Amino acid sequence: MLIASSGVSKAADCTPLTKEITSTKLGKLYAYAVDLTSGKVLVDKRSREQTAPASVMKLVSAAAAVKYIVQPRLIQGLPDYRATTSVLTVADEPGTIILRGGGDHTLSRVAVGSYTTYSQPAKLRDLASQAVSVLGANPTITKIVLDDTFFKGPSWNPNWASYSRTAGDAAPITGLMVDSARVNPDLTSTSYNGVRVADPTTQAGSFFKQWLAFYGANLSAVTIVKGATPQNATVIATANSQPISTWIRHALKISDNTETEIIARHTYLSMGLPNNYLSVQIMGTRLFNSEGFSAKNLVMKDAAGLAAGNRITPRMLVGLLRKATNPEGSLGMLPSLMATSGDGGTLGGRFLVYNKTTKHWDLVIPNGAIRAKTGTISGVYSLAGIVTTAENHKIVFAIFATRDLAHGFDVGSGTRTAIDAVVDKLYLCGATY
Repeated sequence: MLIASSGVSKAADCTPLTKEITSTKLGKLYAYAVDLTSGKVLVDKRSREQTAPASVMKLVSAAAAVKYIVQPRLIQGLPDYRATTSVLTVADEPGTIILRGGGDHTLSRVAVGSYTTYSQPAKLRDLASQAVSVLGANPTITKIVLDDTFFKGPSWNPNWASYSRTAGDAAPITGLMVDSARVNPDLTSTSYNGVRVADPTTQAGSFFKQWLAFYGANLSAVTIVKGATPQNATVIATANSQPISTWIRHALKISDNTETEIIARHTYLSMGLPNNYLSVQIMGTRLFNSEGFSAKNLVMKDAAGLAAGNRITPRMLVGLLRKATNPEGSLGMLPSLMATSGDGGTLGGRFLVYNKTTKHWDLVIPNGAIRAKTGTISGVYSLAGIVTTAENHKIVFAIFATRDLAHGFDVGSGTRTAIDAVVDKLYLCGATY
């Protein structure tokens, strides 16, 4: 008999979820779960009320990117959407080169043999090597212009706490950056550091200069300035990012706030919106309305869910995920980009039970049987996703456990386990209800 981490056993007479959803560890609970196969509502607790979603909000941003970037290009047979960083020269300004960002946060400045959290990123060293090769042996460069104008508006969202940058939660969002502006992004280094710099553009320029020198450029009299690319500039080197679908998968797996914000800004452009953080509410509203839902209870202060002022209802999120279960729909690719149990990331260490016979931890919910997004900010723990039971029932759920000290509700130690207990039972028993 399989015993789940919540203490639930797989049996024909599964008991109701009453005990699990009334756990005090869940604080003030907002939750909704529907068995799409039977049509039965399995959990309904404050499902129509607004709550802070934490990083579960990333599902909304990811859904918008799938709907407005990934899916249309797939339908039209167009190449994958990628961000391009370029190096340019200006004919009437000898000695000047321009490093123009294209909104690629994964562009990496690390050396050969090192790697970052981003898979196979474009390399700053390749851009420098290409540029020097075109310019000729030991070219003299007197001016490097850094063009970060691909994104507009303030680089730091005022709805974020200032400590989020130094804590590594997020970086200022600029059109030109390397390694998401981490102080030390090298995962092979013992001094790896998630802290972000205050000026990602200047950081990118500094490392570009180093790589130009490495490949033989004469930089003895160089100045580095920020500026826009002249219309008569000529491209001499380019580096393309991985497809945006790769970014989405990574952002959802490890809950990368900076990556999600970058994805959202590219989505704004695809939707014809200004690509600054103020477009986030329009993006979310348009997404829900286009899928047939009211967005009146949606409040988006950012794309990543880091802002405490974000609001959504469990029903709204379940409705969106329900649409995503249709592989032929405009959101049909979303589940394949969501994290699953056993694959690490923020789902790592969850949905496990200790097997006394094998002395190993086994998955209660097998790899691929759950696709979900986690969330945590102060006073909020959340989880939302899609579970496919052993009987092939699809259950869509959204769970938000929140703190409300004025009314005696708190969350903290044990809250994630309590959420997992609900989802464990949805998987083990949901099809029997």
